[in-house]
Amino acid sequence: MRLKQLTHQGSSFQSFHVRHDTYPKNHNVWHYHEELEFIQVRKGSGTLFIGDCIRKFGPGDVVLIGPNIPHYWFFDPEYLDAIKPIATDNCVIHFQKSFAGEDFFYLPEMTGIKDLLLEANKGLWYRCDSTDPLNKLFEHILIAGGFEQLLILLQALYIFHHKNKIMLVSDNYAILNHSSDHKRMNDIVDYIQTNFRQHIELSDLANLAGMTNNSFCRYFKQKTGKTPLEFITELRIASACKFLSDTNTPLKEVCFECGYNNYVSFHNAFKRITGLTPKNYKIKAIPK
Repeated sequence: MRLKQLTHQGSSFQSFHVRHDTYPKNHNVWHYHEELEFIQVRKGSGTLFIGDCIRKFGPGDVVLIGPNIPHYWFFDPEYLDAIKPIATDNCVIHFQKSFAGEDFFYLPEMTGIKDLLLEANKGLWYRCDSTDPLNKLFEHILIAGGFEQLLILLQALYIFHHKNKIMLVSDNYAILNHSSDHKRMNDIVDYIQTNFRQHIELSDLANLAGMTNNSFCRYFKQKTGKTPLEFITELRIASACKFLSDTNTPLKEVCFECGYNNYVSFHNAFKRITGLTPKNYKIKAIPK
């Protein structure tokens, strides 16, 4: 999936594209594009799939995604309800590495931002608190125009460069040409997301992809950096984290709700992925 014309609010052509999303229709799909994606989640939560990383996202998260890295913003069910979805609030900016000109970032003053755009190939994450200046910049860029928007974007990138960011994509993940796999991967990921609370047969996924089991495992690992089992396990644990953070559901009920048939397997997988036991995670997640 490649972004086409870069315009602002359908008006004049610009060197980058700013969008205000109040519904996750543009995110809830496995996709990639040549443009970098700079996004602040102002309202909304769910699970982000990027390269070989699966992690929860929520309000205050700022993410910079490099070119051609597959990603999928899987919003929580309340934001996708067919009858009465809860609105989201996200500022999304797409731009090419050369959006300010081929030589602009070779200026000595631009070294920091130039380095940041290279680091974006690993996907970068940071969470703002309520006092962070990035909040105002993302707010203002939605209502600014032309030259002012450009200045705000450069300022936001400069500030983001100096944040203590987390790299999301591992060094082992290879960015490939995914052009022929858009529909196939979306079908596979949609099936897993719909059925991860149940037992998923490898043969069902392979049949969906039109492959043998062995070929599918190699294909899926190449595209996501994970085996199908690793991918499903991390999705289940991400779902468990939401339950433990947002509800008073008993631990054993969370275990079954997230697709596990016995608590020991759930406990071991949860601790391996999060570094905490489910009980300790729940204690840590409860606001003091």
